[in-house]
Amino acid sequence: MKEGEHLVSVKTSFKDSLGYIPGASQATFLLVAATNVDRSIPLVVIWNHFVNFVNEKL
Repeated sequence: MKEGEHLVSVKTSFKDSLGYIPGASQATFLLVAATNVDRSIPLVVIWNHFVNFVNEKL
């Protein structure tokens, strides 16, 4: 992923039963990558989580 890359759009909806917030039944947010993220190998990620678990929990 590169910085500024559009990841996903999130749509929220809520019911305003009292009518205090006009037109606010839905809101859409764009999630964007804040920093560059390098590609990783899944086995390396699993190994790092295992090592962290052993060091912190045992």
